[in-house]
Amino acid sequence: MKKNKQSIILGLNGWLERGHDASACLVINGKIVAFAEEERFTRKRYSYDSLPIMSVAYCMDEAKIGVDDIDCVVYGWNLPKTYKLRRDNFPYTDKQILETIFPSDLYKYKNLPKLEFMDHHLAHAASVYHTSGFKEVSILVLDGQGEDASGTLAYGKDGKIKIFEKIPISFSLGYMMEGACKYLGLRTSDAGKLMGLAGHGKNEKVFDNIIFNRLGYSIKNFPKDSSIIKDSLDEQEKVIKLWRNYFFSKYPFKTNKESVFDKLKGTVSNKLVFNQSHKNFALSVQKSLEEVVIHLTKILIAKTGCRNLVVAGGIGLNCTTNGRLISEKVVDDLYVIPAANDAGVAIGAALGKANRIGEYESGRLENIYLGPQYNNMQIKMVLDELKIPYKKSRTIYKLAAKSLAQGNVVGWFQGRMEGGPRALGNRSILANPSIKRMHFVVNKIKSRENWRPLAPSILEEFRSEYFKKGGHSPFMLQNHKVFREKAKFIPSVVHVDLTSRYQSVKRKGNEKYYLLIKEFNELTGLPLVLNTSFNIGGEPIVCTPEQAIKTFYSSAIDCLAIGDYWITKK
Repeated sequence: MKKNKQSIILGLNGWLERGHDASACLVINGKIVAFAEEERFTRKRYSYDSLPIMSVAYCMDEAKIGVDDIDCVVYGWNLPKTYKLRRDNFPYTDKQILETIFPSDLYKYKNLPKLEFMDHHLAHAASVYHTSGFKEVSILVLDGQGEDASGTLAYGKDGKIKIFEKIPISFSLGYMMEGACKYLGLRTSDAGKLMGLAGHGKNEKVFDNIIFNRLGYSIKNFPKDSSIIKDSLDEQEKVIKLWRNYFFSKYPFKTNKESVFDKLKGTVSNKLVFNQSHKNFALSVQKSLEEVVIHLTKILIAKTGCRNLVVAGGIGLNCTTNGRLISEKVVDDLYVIPAANDAGVAIGAALGKANRIGEYESGRLENIYLGPQYNNMQIKMVLDELKIPYKKSRTIYKLAAKSLAQGNVVGWFQGRMEGGPRALGNRSILANPSIKRMHFVVNKIKSRENWRPLAPSILEEFRSEYFKKGGHSPFMLQNHKVFREKAKFIPSVVHVDLTSRYQSVKRKGNEKYYLLIKEFNELTGLPLVLNTSFNIGGEPIVCTPEQAIKTFYSSAIDCLAIGDYWITKK
């Protein structure tokens, strides 16, 4: 690194072949200054097989830097290693990759920065360890797969990460969830839907092909990795096929099939019909996942002696599993990075590099509002250009709270866009949780299946009054039981199994959103609101004012609070 100069590191995820969740993260002097996912700009969910071109441009624009200012670009995948394990050579030079990330028709520079690659699970581990605030921590990474593993057990102390165990790709829990989704007629990306369907199940049983042992677990009759790592950059399809064959042998029910029309639309039909056998199967999948994660956690803690746990990888987004780790006191404290999916490895790659050069600022990630923001002047220009009538208010949260109390659905567009798959109060659709039909209304607006639960945002100081055995959950990543006497007052955010995946909100974390919920509490006596992501079926969360306005007018959302501007359809 250059001396007498701030260190600037750009972390990346996303690839042209078998890639997904493209993203970019910019770290300056050890601090995250910008993070965004490519899908928010391209409007293509999950950014399959693409590079984070627009995410990089946003990060650089946010920091007002050029290519010559960047010291190092770090990929959250070891791409040369990935290719070497399966093919002869990595077919790209560093220069070719960097010139694609920084197209010459968009950027002017004298020199390209240095390019490095980081093992995928190490990047996941770095993303969660270096944002946890823990000095010492047990680290669990679980996803579909990295270069040569589907899971990693590690230990973090004094900024260093030590890996203890790697779980074979053929035993992938991520691919188990994807295989179960496919077996039910869902898409492989619908693990969240499966988790919701599991809440309707009964008589669950842990899969009998999962063998628990002192090193973790194994899958009976599944092949070793050496026989499947051959001719593709990942083993997703092969392992999913193994799981689907197992499911068919144990649960030979008739499964849903996607219609040709739905395939052409590019979305899954929300009219799939699930009987009790399907629901019981979903619950068995969920319970099998939970038991394996709890078993791995106990093994990991026995190795490290540390009961503070951090989790990354797609499995970290399974809120029900996270809730059990806390409520059953498997761990003393739990932290899951909100961008636990592959988008988060851009954060880990950048922070991991910053830590190695001694430029990392330690501390807990209090929020992930790291995306684009638009001031009132920019918003007004859009509204005026589109000739949209509005009312301006410096206390927009009061108008929103009053409208929610009256039973309206409100689009809420404020501040910097949040990262990760959960809406956290800056790009949200809000509703009154005490009105039971709001569960149906909001799901219909978003073209979601009505059996899927919706979640609340609650003032942190009231959390323990509503939820059993839960902890502070600013990123909506824990699922806990609701006290029965409270559940009857908030029916639209309580699942059939009496659980809820809440976001706890502190004033320091998001003052405007906090004030909205506080005002709603003063009007209704309820310190929580229904909160779901500001998007409609098949689309990513809105990023720009134009996208928010388009979604507002093309849906049944009643009102829109965008910056300090209040818009209704009357």
